[in-house]
Amino acid sequence: MSNLRLINETTYSSVSTVNVTDVFSSDFDIYKITCNGDGQYGLLKFINSTGSVMSDATYNTARLNLKLNTTASETKIVGTDVGIYAFTESSGTGTGGNVLYIFNPNSSNYTFVIAQTVDINNTVAFRIAKTIGVHKNASSMSGFQLNALASVSGTIRTYGLRVDS
Repeated sequence: MSNLRLINETTYSSVSTVNVTDVFSSDFDIYKITCNGDGQYGLLKFINSTGSVMSDATYNTARLNLKLNTTASETKIVGTDVGIYAFTESSGTGTGGNVLYIFNPNSSNYTFVIAQTVDINNTVAFRIAKTIGVHKNASSMSGFQLNALASVSGTIRTYGLRVDS
């Protein structure tokens, strides 16, 4: 059995960066993030306990893109400072949805991410992507940042997930 608790809801409009702060704590080891809206999403970075965005070259990410109009593609980046490809990434207009799970962000361990995204793109294609990532910095994180490719609008919800044994 699992328990899901809404911790934060952030609504944003016509911005390229969204900071969601003070959501990770010792109360949970697993977090579920949902994000929906329009625009060109992109990268996830973490925010440490002092409020600084972690832009160190300790992000690793891999992504499988399944596209209806062309062949599937894979992306793998090791030791980058750009973040994790965890949000819908589109080259056109449309709407998208994202579900991320973040593991151990508020501990002295590496922070892991798995994500699924769907991109309902009005001008290019319909896409589904699966992403895995790790932030190989063993610092305690308190939040995260969405770095969009262009101006975006939508809502991010952060949930704490407790799994009972």
